[in-house]
Amino acid sequence: MTRIWPLTVAFAFGSIVAVTASAADRPPLTQAASGKVIRLAKGEEATLRLSNRWRWSEPAVSTKAVELTPVEYFVDPGFREWTIGAHRTGRATIRALGRPSCSPCGLATRRFILTVVVAP
Repeated sequence: MTRIWPLTVAFAFGSIVAVTASAADRPPLTQAASGKVIRLAKGEEATLRLSNRWRWSEPAVSTKAVELTPVEYFVDPGFREWTIGAHRTGRATIRALGRPSCSPCGLATRRFILTVVVAP
């Protein structure tokens, strides 16, 4: 019995590491992803973060292929965040408009457009 215990512990630890690695999320999408096309499998999720250097309009989604869910924080992390959930096979475009948060800083208005292709 004492020989099996270390193997059991090693197996359990290896399983936890494998599950953690396989569940690792892709990096969040930011305004740098504007103009790009991303692919998600049906049921998969991605994270969208838009910087608070701009006041972003509520992102609009063109179809029901994806659903955006806002993420709320108790303390301002410096960005607004949404979860992009791939619900139906198809294609959707996410659009938002960002106006500078500061008056004299010289930042330009930004348009955010992201195309999401949901595969079965």
